[in-house]
Amino acid sequence: MASKKDCDIYAAKVAQRFDEFTKWAIENWPNKEFPLVASDFSESRRELGEILGPKLSEGEDAAPEKQNENDSGQYVNVNPMPWP
Repeated sequence: MASKKDCDIYAAKVAQRFDEFTKWAIENWPNKEFPLVASDFSESRRELGEILGPKLSEGEDAAPEKQNENDSGQYVNVNPMPWP
């Protein structure tokens, strides 16, 4: 598992590249009648924030979930018990 420092470096690099991409996309947008603006990327920026925030460090310091002694982790029986 990646360390916190590795995750922070990765997140900073992705954010920097996204900023560079949006700047390039706005400057090179071919349809000058309907130009791109920074707000056109707001949803993408929000999604990126979700990926780089909690999802990136989701398993960082989380304790493993305790499994039942009968549970192998591979199969979870979701069928209800039959009536007596």
